[in-house]
Amino acid sequence: MGNKLSTAFLNSIGLSDKGNYKSLNEDAFKACPEMGLWIVADGMGGHDGGEIASQLAVEHIAIAIKEGISLIDAIQQGHEKICQFAMTENGKIGMATTVVAVQVIDNEFEVAWVGDSRAYLFSEQQLTQLSRDHSLVQELIDKGEISEGQARIHPQRNLVSQALGGHNAIRVDVVSGLLNDGVLLLCSDGLSNELTNDKITAILAEPTSLKSKAKKLIASVLVLEGVDNITALLVQQ
Repeated sequence: MGNKLSTAFLNSIGLSDKGNYKSLNEDAFKACPEMGLWIVADGMGGHDGGEIASQLAVEHIAIAIKEGISLIDAIQQGHEKICQFAMTENGKIGMATTVVAVQVIDNEFEVAWVGDSRAYLFSEQQLTQLSRDHSLVQELIDKGEISEGQARIHPQRNLVSQALGGHNAIRVDVVSGLLNDGVLLLCSDGLSNELTNDKITAILAEPTSLKSKAKKLIASVLVLEGVDNITALLVQQ
């Protein structure tokens, strides 16, 4: 989408919680409405490593977009930055992060992602998952070996096949569409693993503010005793 800035007036809210059991929040998010850019990253690699990787990802992607780099290339550069940092004395081998980002220009959005952090569009009372997980369970679903329901409780549901960091080449997937009067939801898997599509739909359909919706999404996971960090970022025109 180039280096054009969004001319749409967009509202957004982002909330993150470490969850019920983890002492550290390895999720990170960044909202840059002046650039029509929103990002969620879910770090991996244990204490410090994941937290740093996710923060590096959101910060570098935002810097790259501001410099006029495309969303795909910005994410690719974020991957390279994390790989480089992991080799320094302040880095940690194995540090990595998933990422999902959206850039909105006028009424058009472009979503790009690596890993299993997700993007949804809620429009006309319907919820559509825009991203497709880079994960082991998604591969099993695609092969017809397990169902969506089985994937939700699969013991290896947290294993991703793509992530920023490490030393493997990454594949950045992209999808675009029209925002219209819809709401975009970017989230870490700490939310999507716990809440069904029906539950997310019910919350986003409520006649409340974006902030109230975001708070309820997080609270709904906490009530379910979700074990992971939870991040929800909502964007609406």
